[in-house]
Amino acid sequence: MTASPPGSNDPITSLVEDFLGTSPSAAPPAVRRDPAGRLLTESANELLAAAGTRAARDGADLDTAHLLWAATSSPAARLALERAGVDPDRLAADLEDSMPTATEPGEPALTPATQDALHAAQAHAGPSARIGPEHLLAALLDAPGTGAGRALRAESATGPEDNARDRPGA
Repeated sequence: MTASPPGSNDPITSLVEDFLGTSPSAAPPAVRRDPAGRLLTESANELLAAAGTRAARDGADLDTAHLLWAATSSPAARLALERAGVDPDRLAADLEDSMPTATEPGEPALTPATQDALHAAQAHAGPSARIGPEHLLAALLDAPGTGAGRALRAESATGPEDNARDRPGA
């Protein structure tokens, strides 16, 4: 599995790796303090936790597809997706078939695309704001070269009218 360079000074990567317990310096979960509150809203914190749990279940590094999949279950992110004309349930189902799986044994880490997305989310939030689900979604939408970016663009490209046609009774 991929890993950040030892001694990395990147606050986003260090923060998320510490939060997920994948950093060599992370304390055991029972003792570890949650530093994510400094940069993440509670709902973004929960979204990342769900993405990390899914990545661990898949035996994979935490990828942008895991972030987007977790966003479909986050109330704040679901609302943002629905406002953009995206059906979160259909998006989650579409992502099921394209989730990354383990390529080599080891502890999960952040993929480079996920690191880029977290940096972009921080830029969307601004220097003094905490990262929320809406910033994570904006960052994923801005990354069309990733599986999550392609899935999000494909789903949002259909527009609310096309989404409504697929619903029973529409």
